[in-house]
Amino acid sequence: MTSDPFNQFPESQDPGNDQRAVNPSGAFEFSFMTDETQPGQDSDNAGISEQPATRRHRRRMSPQHIRRIKRRRRIRRALIGVGILLVVLLGLGAWFGVSALKAKDEVQQAVSVAQNMQDALTQGDMAALATRMDEFADHSSAAYKETSSVLWTVAAKLPVIGTDISVVRTAVTAMDNIASQAMPALKEAADTLNLNNISISNGTVSVPGLAESAEPLMKADSIIAEANRSVQTAPKPRIGMVAEAMDQAKEYLGSMADSIHNVSVFAQVAPKMLAMDGQTRTYLILAQTNAELRPSGGMPGSWGLMTVNNGTVDIQEFDSGASEMGWFDQPVVELTAEERSLFTDKLGRVPQDVNFTPDFPRTGQIAQAMWSAHTGVTVNGVIAIDPVFLQSMLAVTGGVTLPDGNVMDGTNTAQFLLSDVYAQQDVSDQDEYFNMAASMAFEHIMQNANNPRAFISAISDSIVNGHLLMWSADEDEQTLLEETAISGKLITDAAEPQAGVYFSDVTQSKMDWYLKREVNAEYQKEAANGAKQYTVRIKLTNMVTPEQVDTLPQYVIGDLPEGVSAGQIKTATFVYAPAGGRLVDWTMSDGSEFDGITVYEGLTLGTKTITLNPGESYEIVCHVQAAPGVTVPMTLRQTPQVEGRTD
Repeated sequence: MTSDPFNQFPESQDPGNDQRAVNPSGAFEFSFMTDETQPGQDSDNAGISEQPATRRHRRRMSPQHIRRIKRRRRIRRALIGVGILLVVLLGLGAWFGVSALKAKDEVQQAVSVAQNMQDALTQGDMAALATRMDEFADHSSAAYKETSSVLWTVAAKLPVIGTDISVVRTAVTAMDNIASQAMPALKEAADTLNLNNISISNGTVSVPGLAESAEPLMKADSIIAEANRSVQTAPKPRIGMVAEAMDQAKEYLGSMADSIHNVSVFAQVAPKMLAMDGQTRTYLILAQTNAELRPSGGMPGSWGLMTVNNGTVDIQEFDSGASEMGWFDQPVVELTAEERSLFTDKLGRVPQDVNFTPDFPRTGQIAQAMWSAHTGVTVNGVIAIDPVFLQSMLAVTGGVTLPDGNVMDGTNTAQFLLSDVYAQQDVSDQDEYFNMAASMAFEHIMQNANNPRAFISAISDSIVNGHLLMWSADEDEQTLLEETAISGKLITDAAEPQAGVYFSDVTQSKMDWYLKREVNAEYQKEAANGAKQYTVRIKLTNMVTPEQVDTLPQYVIGDLPEGVSAGQIKTATFVYAPAGGRLVDWTMSDGSEFDGITVYEGLTLGTKTITLNPGESYEIVCHVQAAPGVTVPMTLRQTPQVEGRTD
C-alpha cells in the first residue's frame, strides 16, 4: 500500500461510503459513518443491521499531495492550450503554404514575361511588347496582393524565415512598382516610338518619334532602375527554393533594366548623333582585326571616316592608320604615369596600339588626337567595329561581293577577314585589301538594312558582346553613353563590381585566330570581411597544329620577337579585380606567379605573359573580392570573343 491510500482512486470511485469534503482552509477532509443512521439509509431498518456501527472521522491531505494535484491540473490546461495553438498554427501554416505557392507561381510567371519583354524590345516588336507589359502587370499585381496580407506581415517578423519572407516581399513590391508606375510610361513611349517604323534606305536612317519618346522613357528607366537596385541589394535567402526564385528575379529584372536604360539613352543621344539638327557630324571608324588581339578587341589596322547629316550616312574610303600616319615621335596626349608604366608610351604614339588600354573612352580620346594631328580634322566621335560585327550585320542585309569575286556574308566574314585573306593575298596588298573589304561591307550594310527588327537585334547583340564600341567628344553625350555597354568604359565604381580579363598580342602576328580563350567567373563565398568572393577561370589554348605551321604565311606567323618560335603564340594577360576589391590568390598551371601586381585607374590588376606551343594550353585560376558590403553580383568583362570560329 502507498503512504496515502485515499489517492488510489478518483473521487467518484472511492471505496465504501467515504465522502470527501474541503475545509475552509482548503485542505481535503474525509468522514467515517458513526453508529447513527447513515445518510440515505431507510429508518425502518435502523438498528437491524448486524454490521458494527462506524464512526465518522476527518483526515487532512498533505500539502505535497495538494501541490501535485494542482500541478497536474495546470499541466492538463497547458496541454489543452498547446494543442489548440498547434491546430491554429498548422492551419495558418497550411494557409501560408498555399499563399506562398501562389505568390511563387506569380513571381516566376512575371519573371518569365520580363524576359519576353526584353526580347520583344530588342526585336522592336511593339505589339508583342504591349502584350507582355499587360501580362507582367497582371502577374505582379497578383503576387503583390498575395504577399501584402497580414499573414505575410506577421511571418516576416519570425526568426530565420522572416528574412527570406522579407526578401520575397521586396522583390514583389519592386515588380509591382514597375507594373504600376513604369509600364504606363513605357506604353506612352511605345505609342510614340514604334521601332517597326525605323527605316534605313539608301544610307539614310529614319526613326520617327525618337525625340518625343525620350521623356517617358527616362521616367520608366528611373523607376525600373530603382526597383532593380532594391532587388539586387536584397540579402540572399536561406531557403533554397526562395533563393532560386530570387536569383531568377535578379537576373531577368537586371537584364530588363539594362535594356530599358539602353533604349532611353538611345532616344536621348541618337537625334544629336544622327545630326537631325542639320549640323554635319564626322566620326572616325576603327576597324579592328581580332587576329592580333588588343584589350578592346583587336588591332585597329584600318581607319575610315563616316559623315552624318539629317540621318544620311556617307562612308568614306578606309585607309591603313598605321602605314598612312606612321608612328608619332611623342604621345599625342599627355599620358599618366600608370599608362606609361603598364602600356609604355606606344599607347599615345602608335596607331595600332591606341587600344592597349581596356578603357575605350581613353582609346577614343587618343585616336581623335592622332587623326587630328595627321589630317587636321577633329572628329565628333570614334566608333570601333570588328569582322564579327560585320558578319552579324551581313546576316541581316545579305552578302557583299568583292571586286575579286569573293563573297562575304553572315556565315564567313569573320574567318575570311581574320584568316583566309592573309593566306590569299600578298603581304604588300593585305592592308589595302582589308581596308577595301571593310569599307565595302560597311557601306553595303548601310544601303541594305531593310529589316528594322533584325537590324536592331544584330546591333544590340554586337554591343552586348563588345563588337561595337563608341565614344563621343560631346561631354553630355559621353556621360550618357558611359552608362551603357557601347561605351566600353572601365568600371571604377565599387557599387558596380566588375572583374576584367583582357589580352594583348605580343607575337606581332595574326596567330590569335588560332588562340582559343575560355574565361568565366562564378560566386565562391562571402569572406570574413563581408566581401563577396568569386573564382575567375582562364584557359588559353593554341589550336594550331604543327602541320599547319608549315603552311602558314610568314605574315600570319609574325615577326617572331626574341624567344618566340614559328607557331608559338605569346600573349599578355591582364586580370583586373573589381573596384574597391582585390586579387586574393591565384594558381597558374605551371606553378608560377603573376609577373607583376599593379594599379590602373584605381583598380588592382595582375599581369602575366604566356607563350604557348602548338596544341598547348595554359590555365589561371584567380580568386577576386568585390568591395566589402557590396551585395550587387559581380559581372565579368573580357576581350571580345571571336564567335563562330572553327577550331
